[in-house]
Order: sequence, then C-alpha cells, then structure tokens
Amino acid sequence: MSETFIIDEWFWADLNGENGVEKQRETSEFIDLLFKRCDRIVVARDSEFQQKEWEFSKKAIDVTKRGIARLYFGKIKFNSQKYEDVDIRNIREADLEDIDSDDIYLVKTCCKVNAPIITTDNSLINALKSKDISCSHRDEFLRGYFKNA
Repeated sequence: MSETFIIDEWFWADLNGENGVEKQRETSEFIDLLFKRCDRIVVARDSEFQQKEWEFSKKAIDVTKRGIARLYFGKIKFNSQKYEDVDIRNIREADLEDIDSDDIYLVKTCCKVNAPIITTDNSLINALKSKDISCSHRDEFLRGYFKNA
C-alpha cells in the first residue's frame, strides 16, 4: 500500500547539512527508501519547497551534495510515481488563522491531496492538530518510516 507525504523545508536544510551530518544522512536514506517503496511526495507548485529544491540543485557542489542531488533528482523529482507537484492557487481553506503565512501552502496542499504534513515546526504541528489535520514531526516520522522498512 503506497503512502503520500507532504514534506516541508526541513528536508532541504537537512540535505544542505545545516542540521548536521547525521540529519543529512537520515534524509538521504529517506530518499533512497522512498524510492524503493511505493510511496511518494506531493509538493505545491511554485512553493518555498520548490524554490529550495531549485537552489539545492544549483549549489550542490561538494561530493556529498552532488551524490544526494543525483539520488533525489534521478529517483524522486523526475519520477512521476514518486513526485507530484500540484497547483494550489484555487484551494480555499476557511480556517487558517493560526497558521503562519509561510506555511499556508502546506495546508492547501494537504487539502488538495489529503496527505500528512511532515514538519519540524512545533507551533505548526500544534495548529494542525487543533484543526485535525494529519501531521508528524520529522524525527518521529523518520523513526517510524525506517522501522517499517
């Protein structure tokens, strides 16, 4: 049974090494496992996620980041079974008052595809849970994802 996830920008901070080598390794392993399983990610078209995705592709100059870029772009981004970008411009969500404006695209994406949001933002998690929107913290999500591999 395949699963769909909405990933926020922690993904790019991890892959850029901003959160340390261990998080970079974990997120790289997530990419590899996502490819091997029947799962996929959904991304809002023209979102902050896609902007950081583009930046990563242009700045992956060291050996580690080039390897990660080859893995991600070769197995996920350009694979229609693993990656879908959706247009959320016409999605209206009435109850967004507790959601930071930078995160509204995640909620709209969730409304479009009904998939959990994976984030590291605790205030976003609290706001999403108060609205019964499916979400997980990055660390808990990855622990479970690797355990069920």
